[in-house]
Amino acid sequence: MRKSLLLGLSLLLIGGIVYVNVRNDAEQDAARLLDKMDRSGGWENEPILDPSTEASRTQNKPPPGDFIVDLEPGGTWFVGKRGAESELLLPYRPVQIPSPSNDLEPVNENPGFLGADACQSCHQDRHASFVHTAHHRTSAAADPTSIAGSFQPGQNVLKTNSQGLWFRMVERDQRLFQQVSFYGWKCDVPFDVVTGSSKLGQSYLYWHDDGLYQMNVSYITGTDDWVNSPGYPDGQAIYNRPVTNRCLECHTTWADVRRPPNHYTPESLILGISCERCHGPGRDHVQYHQSNPDQKTSRFITHPASLSRQQQLDICGQCHFGNPKLKGAPYQFRPGDDLMDHYHPPQANLPGGVHSSNQLVRLSKSPCFNETEMTCTTCHNPHQSERGNRKLFSQRCLQCHQSSDCGMEPTLGQQLSDNCIDCHMPAGATENMFMNTAQGKVFPSLRDHHIRVDRDLTAAYLKSIGK
Repeated sequence: MRKSLLLGLSLLLIGGIVYVNVRNDAEQDAARLLDKMDRSGGWENEPILDPSTEASRTQNKPPPGDFIVDLEPGGTWFVGKRGAESELLLPYRPVQIPSPSNDLEPVNENPGFLGADACQSCHQDRHASFVHTAHHRTSAAADPTSIAGSFQPGQNVLKTNSQGLWFRMVERDQRLFQQVSFYGWKCDVPFDVVTGSSKLGQSYLYWHDDGLYQMNVSYITGTDDWVNSPGYPDGQAIYNRPVTNRCLECHTTWADVRRPPNHYTPESLILGISCERCHGPGRDHVQYHQSNPDQKTSRFITHPASLSRQQQLDICGQCHFGNPKLKGAPYQFRPGDDLMDHYHPPQANLPGGVHSSNQLVRLSKSPCFNETEMTCTTCHNPHQSERGNRKLFSQRCLQCHQSSDCGMEPTLGQQLSDNCIDCHMPAGATENMFMNTAQGKVFPSLRDHHIRVDRDLTAAYLKSIGK
């Protein structure tokens, strides 16, 4: 009896402690949520918009009254719902539909960048092929032709592991939106800028005044589907990630940087990586030759082939050398400059594996690179899109190597000269580059620029082709 009584008292005491702790946690959560509600100012003074009015096309409807809406330190608006784990983060008031400020005076003078179309009249053939390259297509204004993902019903939805949160890509009033469905409330965020050439996929940006932000939903080419942007957790709606000037510097030719981390003059952006990032700003060159049409000697422009090997590599290194951090302002590098005058050296052990920003770092590990005078243009023609043409790249390998030197030549025969690439520069996933989905992580396949002989890679390649 005594043991039973002691056991009962013990259970009662433990239960009481658990109850008190749970109650305290619940009270703390409730207090936090009430505090957010108190500081949010509520929505009772917000107009309920009539869908037929002009205002309804420039504003979202207010969140329901039982939502938690709070302006957090740093200017982020938090939208949540009691009992739900998902949240929506915005850099603007949730009733707004953001747009760029197009009446801003530039802060910095454009040093002469014009964009690729300024080269077209004199270099028609080069321009016609260049506009299909990944460099030119690495950013563009968002429209139905530049966005790779589908807006068709049934193909325009990204579901998450939260039943209350999903995304839909919609077109309305000649604008494209990512529509967030958040526990029944709809919030529209406009597509403004496309980044990525669709080799792996695309990510999307939008303007709020002069602030540039990344959108939660990206597109992945491998599965032809919408997906959470790299680094974004599944089950959240995050629209407050700033697009820094270092990101923008590798996706655009020029932007007037107003202030860090992500404020620009919207109308200043020259989208895509144009001819000028390799040849220098073109304004003086264009003006001179338009005024002197009979002058055949090129003036006020840089020909990379005339530069030293290291200077040529430094041009590519702006964006393909481990994404080095800036020492000063962006867009200051000019062809012929020493890269390290503008950027800090990349760290020794780079995260990101074989991402395109690390291609030159990976290449520098290769005997082919270290024992010759090769540059990036030994294998790549920057004026043409050659993506996926393994036979063409293999022929460039054979400018220095003999197929008979390869130990696999007796096994592969003609196949060897058609594809050196998959054996010596394999494509594969990297643990630092993935997208979260409701079904788990997705790792896009990336081409490694470390050229080497590796028995395991050779065995894997032979197995893949049935040898």
